[in-house]
Amino acid sequence: MEPTPRIWVLLGWRRGDNNQLLALAEALGLPFETRTLSYRRSWALLLNLLPKRPHLLTRRARHSFEPPWPDLVIGIGRRSVAVSRWIRKRSGKHTKIVRLGNPRAENRLFDLVITTAQYPVAHDENVLVLPIALGRHGKPPKPTDAESKLLNSLPRPHLLAALGGPTRYWRLPEDRLVNSLKVLAQRAKSTGGTLIVIGSPRTPASAFEAVRASGVACHVILDREVRYPILLADADENFVTADSVSMISEAVMTGNPVGLIPVELDSEGRQKLGIEGVSISRRDIRKFWANLDRLGLAGTVDRPLCNPIEDPVRMAADAVKRLLSQRVP
Repeated sequence: MEPTPRIWVLLGWRRGDNNQLLALAEALGLPFETRTLSYRRSWALLLNLLPKRPHLLTRRARHSFEPPWPDLVIGIGRRSVAVSRWIRKRSGKHTKIVRLGNPRAENRLFDLVITTAQYPVAHDENVLVLPIALGRHGKPPKPTDAESKLLNSLPRPHLLAALGGPTRYWRLPEDRLVNSLKVLAQRAKSTGGTLIVIGSPRTPASAFEAVRASGVACHVILDREVRYPILLADADENFVTADSVSMISEAVMTGNPVGLIPVELDSEGRQKLGIEGVSISRRDIRKFWANLDRLGLAGTVDRPLCNPIEDPVRMAADAVKRLLSQRVP
């Protein structure tokens, strides 16, 4: 009987990144340990000068790394690449490295890269491209009495519009948002249902002001009247602003029809990504949209789509288990 592999998960300061790491680690069904990374102010310089050393970490963070070294280390993001490589070196090259997202380094440096279509990662043998992003897609929490009362008071079907906001290269134009919500409101009215609108921390107040001023017939959820996972599970159809890979992925995992609310390039996006086609050297969410369209996983405001999909967390966990089975005891 082979010994249980020792697994380290390298956590950072981004909640979304950490959720992806933990979702994968939990799906393995094996014990794992976490190491929280904190970086020095000069991390960018140190990463360029010493790409295989952990000196970009604070002293306290470095002291959390000591033998026995892991069989597997899982990380995400550019900065933890150096830490992963240093761990493997200290282990006598025994440690296997799994990277999520876009490591911005050559694939040959890692044993497995798990990514999604928007990233400029070469499609090598050790690369797994998932259809949607990893997430902790467990059962939604039980609604409170107040949440159930509110949702039950709104006629069905429920059309949920989840709004993101400005992100690098992309903006959420308020005129296009209002036009999309008008289409959805008419769709809800024609079926006797309700359009429910919810924002996110990135949604500007001006977006809600524009919606109110337009007179769109909808129920806006504010101040956490109903928690987002409850709304997501409750909805009959999900519509998401196209700026957020994670929100789109969560909507797809419900198994209900999904439509994307359009966003547009900002001035930096037009310059860096180009107006036509897609960028092959930068993160470009248009590649993610194209892959969703190819798989029939998301449509438009006028024509939402859904198709069966394998849980990406399970796909990733199976790939990691295959990698672990190749380890030398």
